[in-house]
Amino acid sequence: MSQLPNRQPRSPRLPLARLLTAGLLGGAALPVAAALEEVIVTAQKKSENLQQVAVAVSAFGEDTIRNSGILDIGDVTAHTPSFSISNYNPTTPAPYIRGVGTNSSSVGDDTSIGVFIDEVYAGRAGGYGADMFDVQRIEVLRGPQGTLYGRNVAGGAMNIITNKPGNELEARAEVTAGNYNLLAINGMLSGPLAADGSVRGRIAVSSRQRDGHVDNVVTGHDLKNEDNISARAKLAFDLGANADLLLSADYGRDDDLRGPAARSTINVAPPLPGEPVDRVSLDFDGFTERELYGASATLNWEVGPGTLTSITAYRANDYSFLDDLSGTWSVLSLTNDAEEESTQFSQELRYAAEMEGFGYTVGAYYFDESVDRLESFDSSGTIGIPGASRPLWDAEMDSTSASVFGEATWYLSERLSLIAGGRYTWDEKQFTNVTSNPDILGYLLEAYAVDEEETWSKFTPKLGLEYNLSDDIMLYATWAEGYKAGGYNGLAATRVEAEKPFDQEVVSSYEVGFKSELLESTLRINANLFYSDYQDLQNFFVDVETSEVITATADAEMQGLELEIWWTPLERLDIFLAGNVMDTEYTAFPANPAVEGNQLMRAPDTSGSLGLQYTQPLGNLGELLLRTDVTYTDEMYFSTANVIESGAGSYSLVNARAALRMYNGWEFALWGKNIADEEYVVHSFTAGLGDGHPVYGDPTMWGVTASYAF
Repeated sequence: MSQLPNRQPRSPRLPLARLLTAGLLGGAALPVAAALEEVIVTAQKKSENLQQVAVAVSAFGEDTIRNSGILDIGDVTAHTPSFSISNYNPTTPAPYIRGVGTNSSSVGDDTSIGVFIDEVYAGRAGGYGADMFDVQRIEVLRGPQGTLYGRNVAGGAMNIITNKPGNELEARAEVTAGNYNLLAINGMLSGPLAADGSVRGRIAVSSRQRDGHVDNVVTGHDLKNEDNISARAKLAFDLGANADLLLSADYGRDDDLRGPAARSTINVAPPLPGEPVDRVSLDFDGFTERELYGASATLNWEVGPGTLTSITAYRANDYSFLDDLSGTWSVLSLTNDAEEESTQFSQELRYAAEMEGFGYTVGAYYFDESVDRLESFDSSGTIGIPGASRPLWDAEMDSTSASVFGEATWYLSERLSLIAGGRYTWDEKQFTNVTSNPDILGYLLEAYAVDEEETWSKFTPKLGLEYNLSDDIMLYATWAEGYKAGGYNGLAATRVEAEKPFDQEVVSSYEVGFKSELLESTLRINANLFYSDYQDLQNFFVDVETSEVITATADAEMQGLELEIWWTPLERLDIFLAGNVMDTEYTAFPANPAVEGNQLMRAPDTSGSLGLQYTQPLGNLGELLLRTDVTYTDEMYFSTANVIESGAGSYSLVNARAALRMYNGWEFALWGKNIADEEYVVHSFTAGLGDGHPVYGDPTMWGVTASYAF
């Protein structure tokens, strides 16, 4: 999908598709179609037309974010090919692209999908907020982005670009109320702070509360409720001498009484027929709490033929959680709790220029992160002695990364361009872990203390060709490598396992595709084929026989087709289509050969979405916008074992929205999500106990939103 087009009327010539549409409607007079708006992205660290970027990238503009009801990253996945997310623990969302992601939040590992907020890398999975208010654009880049992006983007990257201060005074206030006592309040104020416009400011605040929809029959409390608040402030300065400075700060807090919504029955993944999925039997409700904040300074200075950019940033993240993993009916009692504090500092310096027949970007990057995590698996309730079987892992990881990079494009002719680039990355990790109190289940077999250090490095190249078949069709082919540093098992059961680092992750990816605008720019079709070969893909799983948390590397292959279509057959009608067909498998898994040939986690064979949007003018009042989206997700697994206890069947979701937009700045919207009330699984795990614990997605959610903007 792209940003909702702002259209200009075109000539009355009707191409064949438009004539067919008119015929189907009995020859009724129809409004003439309008051209799709150009979509500008910064996927390659510079502003470009989406149709001229030789990367598989999906872009969502501010209008699309609002019209399609995108509130968090999970909503983005529904409209993006080959993209899914694990949101079992809301404080540590784990994105997956083409079956590649990270299924652990241990201190010893990193994410495989890089998330960048205003070009600042969020090192930890929970290091960024979920709120999408006052966001200008979201970009999802599929496949390794090892040249231009900071670190650990072997599977892809996600850019979240928030709005900057503008020269005009503007404001927006928004209130939403809905079922389960939903109340969300958002506000934004932006404008000049100096008479000459050389200083500008912007502030955005968001608050969201909602009661839970899962009933814990033991405690009588509701689970999966929300209580979140976030704020962002920016100051922009024109420094003169062709330079500008942007200062940004943000804060977020989540207090979510969630629990895993685990089943209270053993060896039953889907519920028995007629059994409600909104009731659980847990000894403890469970909770998640998170606080995160950060600040950054971005300096742009036009020097010579190009622009020098410096991005200095600091981020911090504190979170804790408690989960009852067994329920009241399980033979064993097991809870998992953790507290984590992390801080990071990053500095990027790059120079980008365009010259006659040649364009390039070069730069350097530095990243430093410290993570402290205290975690336990408590099975003391099994033997009835508090604390008797509660192993503790007190781990710390200090990571340092440095890299230099460059990418250049040679415009060999008016139609043909050659792309070449590379990045050299060096990573060092210092790991300590002190454990105590081995348990009866075998999660921790011995008490130990380790202090280890390891380094990894890799050069990741990229080569590509672009060929403009015409002014409206671009063909491209790329080969790129990606890299993710190795690490340590932060939940190792023995000293030997704790001392042993696991290997770095490396991928070679091949991709061919085309981007096109047809039918007088009323139809946009982008498609690509990809093949990726992974060496030492990092995996984390619980051994069902020993209950040990295992880190293992495996080889894997994935291949598929991705497609995105935007069509405006009529001036006021928009049709959106996105989907993929994908095949993934583990080709080698030394730690567990039985897994070889299995499908990768969170990699459904097919997924897709279809959106229809119609806008009806209402004279001097404004316009009425009607939109519906249908998404489909094929069956998939949440573990390497590909067993039903940790899997999910296929499902479809239907969302709808009706909005009255008035010319005086008011907007009123009625919306619904999962309006068919589909019961579907978003995560499932076994906890090493042999029983399945599916976590179900939200039931029907509806609400009304009123907003005013000027």
